[in-house]
Amino acid sequence: MALGPEDFCSAVGGSPEFDLLLQLNLEVLFAARAAGLLPLGFVGIIGEFRDTEKLQQTATHARRLGFAGALAIHPAQVKVFNEAFSPSAGEIEWARSVAEAERAASKEGLGAFAVDGKMIDPPVIRRAHQILALSGRSTDAAVEN
Repeated sequence: MALGPEDFCSAVGGSPEFDLLLQLNLEVLFAARAAGLLPLGFVGIIGEFRDTEKLQQTATHARRLGFAGALAIHPAQVKVFNEAFSPSAGEIEWARSVAEAERAASKEGLGAFAVDGKMIDPPVIRRAHQILALSGRSTDAAVEN
């Protein structure tokens, strides 16, 4: 599920600016997640394909918001989107440490535990597993490596 930002802005007579697009993009994101659909998009216009630095920042922000990817209109965007919507090495390392700590905690019957001084509970564990799955690593493989 995705929003056509230029289509929307044209329909309402506005300009494709962050403040006009943020709320609607979030509504699309939430609706897609609630329906079990893949949320695609970012808060901006897809037509600015030559400014790869701006595109990288916009796509990275979209991933932090919860988007899983974006529609590309130009080959130059593909590499940028692949990088922006993939977990970083730091995120993968964090997720591995959570998976390892979860394994140890479950042997002790603990549902919540700490990693690096931060509480880890089921929603955080799910996020760690999502990161590992997105990176192509299973939880078991992450713990074994």
